[in-house]
Amino acid sequence: MEQTEATQPRFQRRTVIIKRSLQLKYVAMVFFSALLASLLVGLDVYYTMARMLLADNPAMASSMAQFNAIILVKIALYLVIILLISVYVSHRFAGPIHRFEKSAQVAASGDLTHRVSLRTGDELLELQEEFNGMLASLQSLIQKDRNLAAHLNEKLAAALKKLGDDPRSEAVREELKSVRMELDHITRSFKV
Repeated sequence: MEQTEATQPRFQRRTVIIKRSLQLKYVAMVFFSALLASLLVGLDVYYTMARMLLADNPAMASSMAQFNAIILVKIALYLVIILLISVYVSHRFAGPIHRFEKSAQVAASGDLTHRVSLRTGDELLELQEEFNGMLASLQSLIQKDRNLAAHLNEKLAAALKKLGDDPRSEAVREELKSVRMELDHITRSFKV
């Protein structure tokens, strides 16, 4: 039974750092990429403008010192903003990845009825559909195998009845009982 989007359970992530190592790597990558790009462009523009201004008006050197202090404070503020944005963006990826890991663990334990449920707007929604489709396909295949095993078990039971109590067929009877027990255990570890 597949849940529709309206009937899927809603959940809110309250923890921003869900997968610490993944998110910290992502934050560092975004932060240092933005920092490097900002520094390259900013320093080039600053150096070019400062050189032009001081060449035209050398008396502006004291004003440039004040300007430098303001720029350093603004750079620190911008870096904090970049850091916060990168944490937010990393959360948008880490949350779904965390849900997939937990769902894979549940499916690996044998529960093929479980489905991944991401929030609306989360990244990886297409992967959610594929993963849930894979689980549904596995569930269907296991159910078919389970039905086949039950059918074969019934046939074996009928064959055992036909053998009757003839002492000459005792070895065959024991072998058929053993096969029936094995059939009973096929796919029993799966929840379908």
